Amino acid sequence: MNYLSITPCDIANGQGVRTVLWVSGCSLHCPGCHNPESHDRYAGKPFGEEAKKELFDALSKPYIRGLTLSGGHPLEDYNLEDLYLLLVDVKKNFPDK
Repeated sequence: MNYLSITPCDIANGQGVRTVLWVSGCSLHCPGCHNPESHDRYAGKPFGEEAKKELFDALSKPYIRGLTLSGGHPLEDYNLEDLYLLLVDVKKNFPDK
């Protein structure tokens, strides 16, 4: 899975203050898309341990209510396995988020 960025503190993409993971890839190509640079599944960089640490550091803040997945389209088939494993780990480490 590739990702474009991690926004550690965001109030525009979900309820409350959240951390956003911007995942690469979208086959929908909706007219008027506000994020067309995210369509390429290979855009950005691979999501590895460094990115996971950055994400978990952001989620560990007490004022962060939860995680928002955005992009692109995070639930494209080619992202599902990596996202599933990541979300299991997020839920294990942050059960109240």
